[in-house]
Amino acid sequence: MDSGSHVCMPLKRSLLLVVFCCLLLGSLAAQNAESIGRNVLYVGGGRQGLLYLKYERLLFFQAWTQTIANAGLGGVPGDHSPGYNEPRHTIFTLEAAQLFGYKFLFLELGIEPAMNIHGRNTYIDLNGILGLRFQTWKPEGVFVQAGYNPRLYRTHESEVEVPVYVGLGLCF
Repeated sequence: MDSGSHVCMPLKRSLLLVVFCCLLLGSLAAQNAESIGRNVLYVGGGRQGLLYLKYERLLFFQAWTQTIANAGLGGVPGDHSPGYNEPRHTIFTLEAAQLFGYKFLFLELGIEPAMNIHGRNTYIDLNGILGLRFQTWKPEGVFVQAGYNPRLYRTHESEVEVPVYVGLGLCF
């Protein structure tokens, strides 16, 4: 058994947990009308990484508040140019948030645990979410967001610290 294999087993379990949670989020039925887009797929920048891709599911819909959950993948490319050997930084996130607003403009308050993989190191962060989003809840609608994503708890000191974010996507 090599020295890296003890890191692989918890990593495999963590990845299986992330996949299970994504499947669970995708199968939850939203309590809303058929004319409302329940899903959002979006890309963005910032948010404790350089780039990210997220899938979001609307769980509960009321006139002035909505509950959402999403799962994402983000990261920072490594640098393997001469003189450097910086590995890729990969981030898996799950978020639960409450949206407050009306029609298309919403304040987002949420929590986002993140599993970070940086070379052979794996660590967990807990991030807060405070954002503003423009979202048309219609199928094939547009989604734009900007916000603040501070680390509330960290298990490892990371060089990547980007607490602001922007995102753009589509509702379906």
